[in-house]
Amino acid sequence: MILNVLAQLRTFPPDALQRATPPFGPSPNVWTAIYGIIAIAAILIPTWANRKKIGWETATLIFTTVLIGGIGFICWRLTRTAELYLSIIYVAGMLLMALASIGALFGVMEFGIMRLVGMMRLGAIARITYYEALLEPFTLIVLGTGIACIGVCARLNFFTYDEDFKMYRDMAYSFVTLFTLPIMVLASTRVIDEEIENRTMLTLMAKPVSRTQVVLGKYLGVVLLIFVCVVALGITAGSCGYLRYFDDMRLDFVSASSQQDLDQLKHENVKAFAALLPSMVLAFLQVSCLAAISVAVSTRFGLAINIATVVVIYIFANLGRYVAGATEIPDPLRYVVSVMTYILPGLGNMDLNQRLVFGDYILNDQDRQTGIPTYGTIWQYVGMAGAYAAFYISGILCFAIALFRSRELI
Repeated sequence: MILNVLAQLRTFPPDALQRATPPFGPSPNVWTAIYGIIAIAAILIPTWANRKKIGWETATLIFTTVLIGGIGFICWRLTRTAELYLSIIYVAGMLLMALASIGALFGVMEFGIMRLVGMMRLGAIARITYYEALLEPFTLIVLGTGIACIGVCARLNFFTYDEDFKMYRDMAYSFVTLFTLPIMVLASTRVIDEEIENRTMLTLMAKPVSRTQVVLGKYLGVVLLIFVCVVALGITAGSCGYLRYFDDMRLDFVSASSQQDLDQLKHENVKAFAALLPSMVLAFLQVSCLAAISVAVSTRFGLAINIATVVVIYIFANLGRYVAGATEIPDPLRYVVSVMTYILPGLGNMDLNQRLVFGDYILNDQDRQTGIPTYGTIWQYVGMAGAYAAFYISGILCFAIALFRSRELI
């Protein structure tokens, strides 16, 4: 197969590949694949030569990530033809590039962010918490299952009229939160309650750290784990969602009568892909708020009560906005529900999927609509949601510190 690919790179002229390009796909260029191979060699050769200086771990990660990304890029580019478009090799190339992006994410976390965080006393606790939770078999299994589910569901049919790609994106975004929540609950329970039960907390408290630093450091480690899970699942969802759009809208691309219609179809896909970023930020804020609650619960109770508490709060926090406005509920009960909605995290205010997936917004000058929010307006809303999340998390962590200070460790 490698020899066949090299033969195509040597003999297949770019103009022939251009003529074979379907009207619904971006115009490929075989020279891009050649430049990619040259870039891979330029990165791998110095890295492999200096492996003793940068460490075997870094060299192996760079080698594996670049190799997987290069193979995926070549498969993706060389199969963008009318005969092979959306074939197994094309889909595999897209998923391999997503996998390489996830590998690059772990590399940035391992050799960049975590080393900077570990330089502080608070960061050292967070670093240890992050590694302990990430290397758990449960975490790796759930994260791998989530990536696999998002990838497999990209080929399912939802039996809608020109809405399959929207249904898939909504489901993929929901999977990001669904598979991150159990990882967060297990990690936040182990960081305090299990260490108290195993007496390892006594060893930590023997060092010059306060209980406040322990709670904040443990929470920071859980948040770093949440960030990795959300970004890894989000990369897979974004790649598969972008790919599926061309498949679901194939007839629209083929029947487009002008280049302007083709550009508009591609623009809609770019808008849907751009909507992924604010959606993932909001998902991260939701799970971070629940993580603060889970850490507070873990200062007193174990895994079973922690899971039950997080699940109940997650359900009521999402349903509270609907129950409070129901006219069938008596006034005294509605007042109680309204008070509870202020106490519980406003998860409903951190969910814009109806707008980002099923609605519309203005991305740039190519959009001619009026009366709908712009992309900047959406990010302003995300900023306000982030401020609310920071305020809520601060209050919950203060409560968690108070609970931990009065907790007996023996």
